[in-house]
Amino acid sequence: MKKRSDAAASDPGFGIGVQVHVIEPAVAGGDDWVGEPTGVIVAPGAASLRSVNLPAGSTTNWMVAFDEPQFRRDGRGPFERASIEQALLVAADPIEG
Repeated sequence: MKKRSDAAASDPGFGIGVQVHVIEPAVAGGDDWVGEPTGVIVAPGAASLRSVNLPAGSTTNWMVAFDEPQFRRDGRGPFERASIEQALLVAADPIEG
């Protein structure tokens, strides 16, 4: 069994300054990002709107500043920053040095 301190060291959390990859959602749509862009979390994101037919509950969003301007799959853009659900973010491996 891992100690809490070991788990924290090996599993980076989310927060300001964390480098992230944006992954594709389970269901494709026009609001998706082209490819899997990378960036850095720079602030808490805006609260997301949820449809009334979706389960209740809060989602955590983060404001991500992209490494390069990004486009949406439907052609909108370029965007330098975007508020993205945490469920679509993967923390990048820390750089050792």
